[in-house]
Amino acid sequence: MYQNEQTSSGGGSGFALGILLGAVAGAGLALLFAPKAGAELRGDLSQSMSQWRDTASRKVRDVADRAGSQLSDLSATAGRVKNAAASAGRDAMDAATDASRGDGRSRM
Repeated sequence: MYQNEQTSSGGGSGFALGILLGAVAGAGLALLFAPKAGAELRGDLSQSMSQWRDTASRKVRDVADRAGSQLSDLSATAGRVKNAAASAGRDAMDAATDASRGDGRSRM
């Protein structure tokens, strides 16, 4: 009765993003509750945010690159399908034209 459906649409990437965000949140909380001077804490927070921003920016670039590549592949496939359909249509039209010409001659 129960069907286990698995998709290949990046279920693991959501998990990895969750781990990353959890690590950043944990690091931020650890810094907030650690006994440090204000200037030192602000420096640590700034460094952590900079690292997080760099990581997030790399992830966004990776996703954009993969999406662009898949879009290019899809576009190429669509072009091939369009050309094949047009060729099949021309072939069918030519066959119908030839058949109608042949039928007209046989009736005369």
